[in-house]
Amino acid sequence: MKHIYTLVFTVLFTISLIAQDAPDFTITDTHGEVHSLYEDYLDQGKTVVLDLFFVNCPPCNDLAPLMEPVYQAWGAGTGDVQFISLTSDPSDTDPIVIGFEERHGTTWPAASSEGGGPAAQEPYTTGQWGQFLGYPTLIIISPDRSVQFDIWGANLNETIDLLDAGITSTGASKTGTTSTKEEIQLSSELSIYPNPVEDRLFFESAQNVDKYEISTIDGKSIMSASITESNINVAQLDKGLYILRLHTNEGLVLNKKFSKL
Repeated sequence: MKHIYTLVFTVLFTISLIAQDAPDFTITDTHGEVHSLYEDYLDQGKTVVLDLFFVNCPPCNDLAPLMEPVYQAWGAGTGDVQFISLTSDPSDTDPIVIGFEERHGTTWPAASSEGGGPAAQEPYTTGQWGQFLGYPTLIIISPDRSVQFDIWGANLNETIDLLDAGITSTGASKTGTTSTKEEIQLSSELSIYPNPVEDRLFFESAQNVDKYEISTIDGKSIMSASITESNINVAQLDKGLYILRLHTNEGLVLNKKFSKL
């Protein structure tokens, strides 16, 4: 099988465009938010990227951290594009999938077995849009409900490039000017600690940072200020997951997800 138990990505990239609408679904993500494919996204003119995965899939673990900068480059759910992960494994409960998200710093919605992930992803395993070759499988759904099935390249970097190009082909627009490759590089240059954090969150970056912003997991900004030190007081935040965004002097954005105790 292409993705399940091998880290050798030598399969040629193919996209199957079938004149068949993507099936609608409604799932509940690991943080209790409900998402309906048609009503919340496609009917609002948004492109949706589906990530079919399971937590113990080695290539899924390799791909996930590379997808986060792509998600951020496309607006992190606040612009023309939304990502949604759907597990295929009935044993992937909310806590298990949350652990996957925290390990890899992913911030887009994910549906566990408790949230309806297996049922929502199952139609794509039947061969209706192309041969199903295993996990992970990336799918791009345009606002007109057309499907680009199995976005996959010869290696992970090529897969990321093809994903970015496939999203562009749907007519979606990026909210900023930073390229996907730049976002990946910038993300790797930021480290934060401790995580989870109780009061002060420290960060280290090679970039010159002049402002910080903290938002909820669904993108709502709740704190922002100029930075004079390499730490931020987050004691006033409620317990939960948040996204730290650091704005550089060059107009770029670095981001990491953190958990508040």
